[in-house]
Parts: sequence; structure tokens; C-alpha cells
Amino acid sequence: MKVCHVINTLNRGGAETHLFDLVHQQTLKSYEVELVVIGSDRENIMSLEEEFKNLQIRIKRLNGPRMFNISSYFRLYSHIKTNKYQVIHSHQPRSDFMLYVVRKFNTSFRWIVSVHGKYDTYLESTKISNTIKKRFMHLLARYWEKADAVIAISDAVSDWIVDLNKKIRPTAIPYWVDQSNLNSSNTFGEDISIGFLGRLNKNKGIEELLLAFNKLETTNLTLTIGGYSEPAYLEYLKSISNEESYKKIKYLGYVSNRKIFYDSVDLFVFPSFSEGLGLVLLEAMSFSKVCITRDVLPMNTYLTKDSGYLFKNNEELLTSLIEAIEDLRRDNKKIKSKLFNIEQMVKKSSAEIIFPMIEKVYQSE
Repeated sequence: MKVCHVINTLNRGGAETHLFDLVHQQTLKSYEVELVVIGSDRENIMSLEEEFKNLQIRIKRLNGPRMFNISSYFRLYSHIKTNKYQVIHSHQPRSDFMLYVVRKFNTSFRWIVSVHGKYDTYLESTKISNTIKKRFMHLLARYWEKADAVIAISDAVSDWIVDLNKKIRPTAIPYWVDQSNLNSSNTFGEDISIGFLGRLNKNKGIEELLLAFNKLETTNLTLTIGGYSEPAYLEYLKSISNEESYKKIKYLGYVSNRKIFYDSVDLFVFPSFSEGLGLVLLEAMSFSKVCITRDVLPMNTYLTKDSGYLFKNNEELLTSLIEAIEDLRRDNKKIKSKLFNIEQMVKKSSAEIIFPMIEKVYQSE
């Protein structure tokens, strides 16, 4: 099967990481796979271009200013017409919109859309940007209706799509994670390292984590924060920590080697307000990390009270942190039980189980 994936950039994020995993599986199944990348990659965030090239994947870059460059539409149309793909799979709103336009003039391929998040629920810095995003999502949902199939990365995203456009019938297919890092034999002592990983912005709940850390007795605690932040926001985050807790916080910036990061922490906290799936939470679980996350969909479908710690507000976040730290130090039986349940959930998130679901969507008529 000849497949083309269309995506905004190759800077590593949840959608891009999943795309790499998907393409890898497709090459193992002898798919003929190529990529079209709309824009250029940002220099301060790791690009997956070399990883794709190592899989012998041909990459066509349009290199225009995203979806508002008319010449990019002509180049995309010409590229699709020349290569005669059987399936074209788009992965982000700008890519979806461009495929919608091209599809008006070429219907020879099966168009699959993957929706990687509840795009208009992520907190932005201004009400204007939030309003514009919500209006655009209602418009985009009308374009998704024209696709041959829509894949949602979770049931929560599927429900969100249907709320936008009841004519769409999404197929919920989650990401998968590597199974090789599971290790429930971890041991813990008095010194506990807390970790957070993700792009640093208001939606991720990083401010709430820092304020909760201010209230902890930090004598034997450290907090490691990985992820890119705009410089002004990073300075703001540093300013809300008190003097004692600030000494125990390390800001890593963008993390290129996630294994080293996860291996360095005992307790992973993911306080995001809204996610399509929350890949870093699933990754942390795949490294057998004790986890705390917000009690909202879809995170609470992966992590439950039997496998981790859930919270609904800032007070509960602090309580969960205190409880988890105490359990790590004093209650080995409870932690072993949670790690066992984490392992069972992660085993359900393997490529062997999930990739055939995508193949079925590709082949359906």
C-alpha cells in the first residue's frame, strides 16, 4: 500500500512521536510510506527528520508559511497527483485543512484524518486566541466530515469531535508505547525525585505543581522539570517558587533523551488541565513510574486510584503528593500493587494490539 502522511512539522511532540511509531510499523509491514511536511522545524525543539530518514522515508517539505501560502497548495496538489498515493493521512489542523482543499480537485485517494487532541480546550494566554481557536474548530469539523475516516486518539477526543459535528463517526484508536522499559522491581528510599515532562505552558498545570511543591517539606525532595518554554514564561515560573523550594528545582529545557529523564525520577506528576491522550503520562507508566495526574478524561482512563494517584484541584494535588511520597518511603506493598496495575495497563497499549486497528481503518471502504 502506498501511503503519504501530511503533518505541520517534524518537531517532536505527541502527534509527531506517534507518527514516527506508526510509520515504523508500516515499514515493517512493507508499506510504501512517504511524508509531506508543511512548514519548517523550530530550532529549539528536536526534529525527528533524521529518525525518519533512518527508516528510508522520503520527505517532501513545502517550506511555506504554513497553510496561508497559496503556492504550498499547488505544490501539495502536484505532489499528490504525481505520486498516486492510495491513502493520504493528515495529522494536524493545518494539514487537515490543506487536504480538504486538495481533495476538492483530486478524489483518487482515501483520506484519513487523525485528531490528536481536543484542540480548542487547551488554555491560552488570551481570551481572544481562545475564542478564535474555538470558532476555527467548528469550521474544521465541517471539513473533517469530508474525510473517508476520522481517527480519534481517545474516547474523550472522539466525544469532543461528535460534539463539534454529529455527522462524524470517529474511530477511537489510542497511541501505543514501547514495552521494553517496564520494570516493577524499583526500590525507593528517603530521597525522592519528582519529575514533570512536557511543553511548559499554562494548560499543562505546571504552575499548580510549583505552588504545591512550595508547601512540601523539601529536605529529601527534588523536582526535575523537562520541556521547552518561552523565555518570559520560564522566568515567571521561576518567580512563583519560594526560596527554599527553588533550590530543589532543576529546569532541563527540552529533553532529547527521555529514557535518561524517566530513569532519573521516582514520582511523575502530570497536572495538565486538558489532553487528547497525554502521551508523556503513558510513557512514564511504560517506565514503571509511580504517577499522579488530574482526575479528568482521558488521563483517568489510563491511570486510576488502583495504579496511581488522582486529584481534582490544587488542594488534592498537594494531598496526593504528600501521600505518594509517604507511600514511596514507607509502604512498599502499596507501591508494588500500583506498579503491577500500571504494568497491566501498559501491556494493553502495545503496537501488536493497536496497529491492526489502524490497518482496518485504512482498508475499510
